[in-house]
Amino acid sequence: MRRLWLLPTGLVALAVSVILPRWAAAADWQPNAAMMALYQKAKAEGEVSLWTPAAIEGSWVNDQFAKRFPGITVNLTADLQGATKIIAEARAGRHTVDDWTFAIAGMIEVQKRGLMATQDWAALGIDPKDTFFDSQAAATHNFVYTTIYSKAAVKPADLPKTWDDFTDPKWTGKLVAQSFLLPRMMGFFAIEWGPERAEKWGRTLIDDRKLLVISSPSEPYLKSGERVMAVGESISLAYQYQDDGLDVAYRNLDLVPAGQFAVTTLKDAPHPNAALLLAAWLSSDEGKALYEKLIHEADIRPGSKSELAAEIRKSGAKIILEDLNTMAQRAKYYEGFSKLVRGQN
Repeated sequence: MRRLWLLPTGLVALAVSVILPRWAAAADWQPNAAMMALYQKAKAEGEVSLWTPAAIEGSWVNDQFAKRFPGITVNLTADLQGATKIIAEARAGRHTVDDWTFAIAGMIEVQKRGLMATQDWAALGIDPKDTFFDSQAAATHNFVYTTIYSKAAVKPADLPKTWDDFTDPKWTGKLVAQSFLLPRMMGFFAIEWGPERAEKWGRTLIDDRKLLVISSPSEPYLKSGERVMAVGESISLAYQYQDDGLDVAYRNLDLVPAGQFAVTTLKDAPHPNAALLLAAWLSSDEGKALYEKLIHEADIRPGSKSELAAEIRKSGAKIILEDLNTMAQRAKYYEGFSKLVRGQN
């Protein structure tokens, strides 16, 4: 890196952009004047509560937020049933939640009850196209569906290029999928392909390719060699398996379904200034970069600066984003595909 400074300024910028990972570009991010003014108010509150669906989603936030905005403690609650509990609290006249991150499909019941606050995200540097529910939530990251394979068992030349490739007889008895994730991914396919083709694809894998459907992560099946390819898991899970010592990799195919996670501030947040500050930071370029760097959950929306988004663009794959306009239809598809996957249809 020291040698870079011997180059003309323009070449230095180009060289750094090539050498550094894309998330490092967010190191130049700075809060704008409106965010700094908000910080001064938030410091007086001293703390903020953040609810996430799982601990991994928020366990990193307190330490990283303190580096950018000292003096405010982030109190984390990890609960997959956050929506139900937020609604129950509101009915009882209690309000303990400041910020809540979840998939946008899981936010609907809370939003319908008027419990989410409308914010001026643009004033804090958040692009309005990355907001949902009439400015009541802002995008943070995507749950990116992919395939995970054993590097020892699958040769590079044998890797599939499309989701349809899994219908090839060579994959018979070699595939595994989670009953929770597979039908959700098929809902994306139904939006793109039409429901008949998506159902035929799923039935072929289950009936002909003898897909093993499980109710837990595929890690032990890939580790034992009983199955060599997991269909429809997430990129973040691939990294978790690697951290556990598995020699696996992910393979993005022709379609990349992506669930959408967002952050919202609750209307009756007990720490409203700290709540908005934390939410805006989580959905900023710096917050998104930290999601990708620390827990491998990247933002791949249009205009994203993430390394994964660049990788997908380079591959030519088509991204299918979770969308408020198609969520209800995809939920109906999920119900039918869930019965199929569980052998009830």
